[in-house]
Amino acid sequence: MKRPKILTIDDEMGFVDMIKNYFSLRGYDVFTALRGAAGLYIIEQEKPDVVLIDFKMPEIDGDQIFRQMKKIHPEGKAIMITAFRDEGGTEKRLLNMGVYAYFEKPITSMKDLEATIKNAVTQK
Repeated sequence: MKRPKILTIDDEMGFVDMIKNYFSLRGYDVFTALRGAAGLYIIEQEKPDVVLIDFKMPEIDGDQIFRQMKKIHPEGKAIMITAFRDEGGTEKRLLNMGVYAYFEKPITSMKDLEATIKNAVTQK
């Protein structure tokens, strides 16, 4: 069985490292990008099963990354992760756009994130 591929696109190096360390130890191929353009390049090259996208980043935000991702890799699943708070309006809008799941920072349970990623990988 092939190892599931995940990509995290986030401008916070500590968060990216945490995701890479946690999921690499659990049998995932983990790719990382600190900028949206680099993340889109990895999506095009690697076709990850799941992409974790930070909502607020410099240059290109999570909305734009998600839209581009769906054009170049429509079967990939996106999980938006953000510290941005707005009474749920953004979460609802993103889920309606087709984002697979939405998590708020700080991540309070890596086990919940892992379960969501496992579900996304097995749901083709």
